[in-house]
This record gives sequence, C-alpha cells and structure tokens, in this order.
Amino acid sequence: MNPIPLVDESRLVNLVTNPTITAQRWAQRAACTGLRSAIHAYFPGDGDLPPVDALMCCFACPVATECLATALIHESQSGFRHGWWGGTSPEAREGIADRLCIETVPVEFDIRGPADLARHLRSQNRTIPSIAVELGCTERTVYRYLAQSAA
Repeated sequence: MNPIPLVDESRLVNLVTNPTITAQRWAQRAACTGLRSAIHAYFPGDGDLPPVDALMCCFACPVATECLATALIHESQSGFRHGWWGGTSPEAREGIADRLCIETVPVEFDIRGPADLARHLRSQNRTIPSIAVELGCTERTVYRYLAQSAA
C-alpha cells in the first residue's frame, strides 16, 4: 500500500543520490511533527498498518519525498527496512528501490550543522548562491558559515 501514488521518481532518485539530504532539516517541516506519539504510530507491529491519521499526514506532507529518500538512503546502507517513511511500508520501499535501481553514495562525512554542510558543499566547488538555496538561507548567511571555518 502506498498512499502517495504520485511520487516524483526523478526527484526521489536525485534526493537519494545526494548524500547531504539526511543532513538537511526537512523533518522540521514534516506534517507528523505535531502528532501525538508520532514515533510509535509509524512503527507498528509486523504486518500492521499505522493509524489512518498518521497515513493521512503522510499524504498531505510537504516533505514526504524527502522522508522516503532518507529511509531509502539508510536502508540501502544498513540492509534493514522498518517502519513507515514517506507514507510507504518497508515492502513498498523495497519495490521502489528495486524498480528505480537506486544505489546510494555512502556518507563519508559527519555533518553536525548547516555551517558544516556549507563547508562541505563549498569543497565540492558549489557556488555561494547554490549553497544558499540548498540550505534555505541567504548568501550572506553562507558567507558567515564559511567565515566561521576560516577563523
């Protein structure tokens, strides 16, 4: 069962192959952040479905694709699928990963905050404007992040 039938698959592949996705703060914008006992709702017993209100949150969530991508990244590295992410069951994610031939890039760096991510992206020769878009901040803030590392 996949309550999000129209996943933008090309966007999903781009998110999964971008190792910085898990460092971004997409979870702060997730529709489930306001649910009581959200953690338990998305990790029901084997073969059970989450509550309907939890799945409806996924259906209306503005970052469901990012959530799904994060699960696919971690699961491809650990080999273990569990819980409902982006409105998809472990079995549905297995099918998505197989169908899209998703291979992730192992994350070889530890990003603790936006300044670390800005430095990492700059080391990959990304422009200041593109880093600002990636982080969702102003170019001035990116310059501040980069200056912190020089100090």
